[in-house]
Amino acid sequence: MSVQEQYFLPPVSYIENWVKLRYSSIGRNLYHHRNTNTIGKLIINGSPSTSQDEIRDHIAQFYEHLYREVGYRRPYLEGIQFDAISNEDALWLERPFEEMEIESVIQGCNGDKAPGPDGFSLAFFQSCWGIVRRDVLRVCQEFHEHCQFERSLNATFVSLIPKKHGADELKDFRPISLVGGMYKIIAKLLANRLAVVLGKIISPSQSAFVKGRQILDSVLIANECLDSRLKASNPGVLCKLDVEKAYDHVNWDFLIYLLRRCGPCGFFPSSRGIRQGDPLSPMLFVIVMEAFSRLIDKANGAGMLSGFSVGSIDSDSLEVSHLLFADDTLIFCEADPDHLFHLRSVLIWFEATSGLRINLGKSELVPVGEVPGIEELADILGCRTSKLPMKYLGLPLGAKFKAEEIWNPIVEKMERRLAGWKRIYLSKGGRLTLLKSTLSNLPTYFLSLFPIPANVAHRIEKIQRNFLWGNSEEAAKFHLVKWDMVCSPYSHGGLAIKNLRRFNEALLGKWLWRFGVERDAYWRKVIMVKYGSLDGGWMSKAPSGPHGVGLWKFIHSRWDKFSKLVTFEVGDGSLIRFWDDVWCGEEPLKLAYPELYRIACVKDGQVADFVQVRGHEVHWEVTFTRLAQDWELESISSFLELLYSIKIRSTEKDKMCWKPARAKGFQVKSFYTHLSSPGPGLGLFPWKGIWKAKVPPRVVFFTWTAALGKILTADNLRRRGIPVVSWCCMCKADGETVDHLLLHCPFAKELWDMVFGLFGIQWVMPKRVIDLFSCWFGSMGGNSVIWKAIPHCIMWCLWRERNARTFEDCELSVVELKLQFYRSLLDWMVATGLFRLSSMLDLIDYCSF
Repeated sequence: MSVQEQYFLPPVSYIENWVKLRYSSIGRNLYHHRNTNTIGKLIINGSPSTSQDEIRDHIAQFYEHLYREVGYRRPYLEGIQFDAISNEDALWLERPFEEMEIESVIQGCNGDKAPGPDGFSLAFFQSCWGIVRRDVLRVCQEFHEHCQFERSLNATFVSLIPKKHGADELKDFRPISLVGGMYKIIAKLLANRLAVVLGKIISPSQSAFVKGRQILDSVLIANECLDSRLKASNPGVLCKLDVEKAYDHVNWDFLIYLLRRCGPCGFFPSSRGIRQGDPLSPMLFVIVMEAFSRLIDKANGAGMLSGFSVGSIDSDSLEVSHLLFADDTLIFCEADPDHLFHLRSVLIWFEATSGLRINLGKSELVPVGEVPGIEELADILGCRTSKLPMKYLGLPLGAKFKAEEIWNPIVEKMERRLAGWKRIYLSKGGRLTLLKSTLSNLPTYFLSLFPIPANVAHRIEKIQRNFLWGNSEEAAKFHLVKWDMVCSPYSHGGLAIKNLRRFNEALLGKWLWRFGVERDAYWRKVIMVKYGSLDGGWMSKAPSGPHGVGLWKFIHSRWDKFSKLVTFEVGDGSLIRFWDDVWCGEEPLKLAYPELYRIACVKDGQVADFVQVRGHEVHWEVTFTRLAQDWELESISSFLELLYSIKIRSTEKDKMCWKPARAKGFQVKSFYTHLSSPGPGLGLFPWKGIWKAKVPPRVVFFTWTAALGKILTADNLRRRGIPVVSWCCMCKADGETVDHLLLHCPFAKELWDMVFGLFGIQWVMPKRVIDLFSCWFGSMGGNSVIWKAIPHCIMWCLWRERNARTFEDCELSVVELKLQFYRSLLDWMVATGLFRLSSMLDLIDYCSF
């Protein structure tokens, strides 16, 4: 026991130094945390000040002035038509709050958000719901009945977040409101209800905070509009507007006026301003921006403005005049001075009514095609000029198809991240964690809309490979496993790192799915008008001509592969092609019954053309050009049996379904899994035995490499051209291979026999490491966690001992190696929190049979 304790316990001096270092680091962390969260210097009236009293007074005066409304009456928009919700929707909005609704809001919020003045985070309400339930319900009921609550609930902390490093002026800080817990619950209740009806009153050109609309919709529409305009050789201009201090300048009277115009009567404002951090604020701001959208539509209808047309020049064309995502605004306009004068008038009128001012100094006017006198046109608005390609919502606008330079910001961002990570030591397990959680996700936003060029994919994958294996400019490291294998699923021996090109294809597949299911989406209407649609409207026609700056042609090119995973559920049958679509069985009927398809009278009809539904009775009428022959009777019988097995929902619409998960619908993950599925002949990998074990990440990475036979033993080094003596430094008898070192070496055999004796089992050692993990299963009762960790621990101890003998010229005896195994296993099991083991003897007693 004394030998074990000496081997396990660190010296007293080490513990004392660790305690001193630990507490000194805590003090430093507290100091730096306080220093980071304090504005130490601020420029006041042109002069820097470090006085906390002066800084505090200046901040209070600044925001008091910012949020104070100038005392004059603003005009209303009485001549503008707004959509209004129905009386039924208004009654639904004003219905009493239900307990289940309130509890769902509380449990659905992120509990660790910073609390407001009341000091209660949402985590408090979630954890103590049984205690505070009655009080919360009472406050919500009183708010509903009296349209007011205690004034103190509306108190707010304002946290100033610097927009850039070294911010020293108040304009460089973003105010974030930290509202109280009870107010946040009420605001979230209102926000959830408003979100349901918001799409009925907001124009389709607005993509922000409306259910069913996404940020990428505007970017797709904008690129398709630019593509049509450039191909038509018709010059125009694109105006990108910047709203100055969007949330801060909204006039409350104007907002309440809009809410009344849109329908929900009896509105009571629950806050004194639109605050960043308030759950209700985003939707209220979208309603304010709806006024701007209606003003643009009014000017467009009066001929004062003219947008960009997509589609043919006849009545089927669609004109896109503007796009918004919250306050990020694009205006499509003719390169005509009169139109720009009219646009400026609209901006002035919008400012007069809403209080929101367009910052023309930060706005841009961009020529589309050859536009003479662009500087003079920009002077009309008072903004600067720019050129295509440009950025909108963080994505390229007007860039050539597969232009590599638009990906440079992504590559540079990844390199900057790596520059910081390379300064700290990380094991390969830690590198893998960072790679999967952060590095692989950086390009996802771009990949969701833009096809990634092959060269860019290779550059990014090279960055990922070098980071994983530890490459640097100073030293090159061996890449032990091929990248294609690394990107394979766990079940096939990989690390499940995303293959960029396949992941790109899976993300773009979401657009193909949305086209079929989002029938009323604005972006879909743009695509439909521009390219047309196939029968049933499940997909557009194939785009022709060059790619230009449009994106849909490449997205559509993936339809053939995507459609193999799509099936249809019959409703009224009006949108499903009888012979060509997959709705009855696993393949189209024309492929399942080719002999019947050849003699069918109607080959291009819809399902509705062949079926009659009377109540619960279904009758199929499929006619052929001739009478059936004897050898065709079996096919006809099977054909009719299949038809009558299908359930017809004649009162519903036809529906597109995702084969891999019919109930859930399309999922990027399932499409990526399908694209990544390996070919036939690849055996399954014992991934659960490796990756599910509760051992340190660096260890499980090592055992994964060992299972593939790729660790740098002497035989593998010789294959890579490194001249080394092929002998085992442990037994000094046989050649060193992965399987010999970890399984069959006499030193390894001592460890394995010790474990088998401890558990009281007989075992025949397999030939390879991968075979060991394949058969290392069994519950082992309460020892299952320990049992699964044992192969990792033995192999890790053997590998460390082998390296110590090779590079440090020191070695342990077999007894010492066994003690090291028990000590490592004990540390790992204690770290899981599942065991209360105080010594190696406790571990041995726990495992003994």
